[in-house]
Amino acid sequence: MTERLLSLTIGGTPILAPSGIPAGGLTETYSYGSNILTIVYVIVTILALAYLLWGGYRWIMSGGDKTKIQNARNTLIFAIVGLIFIFLSFLIINIITYIFNVPSIADLPK
Repeated sequence: MTERLLSLTIGGTPILAPSGIPAGGLTETYSYGSNILTIVYVIVTILALAYLLWGGYRWIMSGGDKTKIQNARNTLIFAIVGLIFIFLSFLIINIITYIFNVPSIADLPK
């Protein structure tokens, strides 16, 4: 027998709540986590691409100066390494969730 005084969603089965108590529960927390993770991935990817463009611009505008070219090359290398880390972190999260057969944050019910 289910308790009808709870306002949580447990196991995907909605339980009736008394009026005035907000419903929702654990699935809303996972939805927020998924949205935050997606926003972080997008922001970090955009920043890495912006640094990639900035490094290319600095290389073009270096005018043949060796130190400016080296600084631009370092910016490009760090931007590429950042993009690789972003994609590897996404890949590692998906591999771990596959190996342990657990849903990732993006796969949890919303």
